[in-house]
Amino acid sequence: MKTLGLIGGLSWFSTAVYYETINRIVGEKLGGGSSAKLILYSVDFKEFKALLDAGNWGQIELLLSGIAGRLEKAGADCLMMCSNTPHVVAELVKAKIGIPLLNIAEETAREIAGRRLGRVALLGTKFTMEQPFFKESLLKYGIQPVIPCAADRESINSSIFKELTKGVFRAETRAKYQAIIEALGNEGAEGVIFGCTEISRLISGADCRLPVFDTTAIHCKAAADFSLS
Repeated sequence: MKTLGLIGGLSWFSTAVYYETINRIVGEKLGGGSSAKLILYSVDFKEFKALLDAGNWGQIELLLSGIAGRLEKAGADCLMMCSNTPHVVAELVKAKIGIPLLNIAEETAREIAGRRLGRVALLGTKFTMEQPFFKESLLKYGIQPVIPCAADRESINSSIFKELTKGVFRAETRAKYQAIIEALGNEGAEGVIFGCTEISRLISGADCRLPVFDTTAIHCKAAADFSLS
């Protein structure tokens, strides 16, 4: 079994989901009480959020690259960043290590391509919705991203950082997400990407009429598959 290197804490709530999900998949596939071999480095979310608010992507890249290097030296066979937003600098981090980086956007795009969908809504932080990294992965597979309007992007981003990353889940916030997803479906979206690892803790596929692509679940499955490859 290969050893996974996880950068977590972004937030710790979703990192706990990563840890549980990866171990559950490995246990189900191997049986006999098996669990995943992994090394976890948990970032101080307050420190990371301050860099985000300052738009200091250079320092974010240095922070994540440094951690990635430590995980590699500790024996990790691949790297995972357990959040969508840090993937803004994924290629820069990847260039500084000698092990594969399991890219959450790439894995999600591949999953959607397998379902043969051509237009998919993308929800996440404003960085995920507005920066090119996720859109480029989708376009590479011939998938057209459908992005919420500016007001809805701001509403989603605010709810993620003021509520979801703090473990706060409100019925009115869920209803707002449902309305946004419905509107994007009316604009031609054939599915919706939960492009923030916190969103699936607020709303599930049962709450949407569109097929849901949960990046956390997809990323965890890719990790378990790599571990057992």
